[in-house]
Amino acid sequence: MARWLIGLLLVSGSSFAGQGLYSYIATGDYPMPIETMLQLESKHQGVISEFEAEIEDGELVYEFKMIDPQANTITEYEYRAIDGSLIEREVGRLKKDDNDELTGVLMLQQNGLSLSDMLTLVNQETDGHIVKAEVDTDLGISYIELEILDVDGKRKLAFDIENKQLLPLLKWD
Repeated sequence: MARWLIGLLLVSGSSFAGQGLYSYIATGDYPMPIETMLQLESKHQGVISEFEAEIEDGELVYEFKMIDPQANTITEYEYRAIDGSLIEREVGRLKKDDNDELTGVLMLQQNGLSLSDMLTLVNQETDGHIVKAEVDTDLGISYIELEILDVDGKRKLAFDIENKQLLPLLKWD
């Protein structure tokens, strides 16, 4: 009984956290993450491979991961959503466990695309707000794993980079 109650509390807590994030994003008081992405892509070498919107210390924060295959680096950025100011920047070397993400980034580059391009396409096919996006490769398919947040909560889906379409087999709730 105690395990069941703890499980219920954990699930309920994550649902409430998602709803808190939804209220921040739905107000329209913040620039859309795509605006920050476009600035990041224009100012820095590499390709954004990951994005996440989170609430930290009561404020909306956009986090990005950018891979530069030529420099063999991965850079993490954290921005205040309200004004786009940089909170933190951390640079590291690509590691072996980054290979699936790197393969997806190379597929984006090969197709002349960026993460912001792909998320613009996804926005045309889905309702809600994208609060997380991560480039990945599995079973020979490069895709973007997404979390979409709407008034009913979060749902996950995947978007094929090469074919520019939702992957119905990789939808889950």
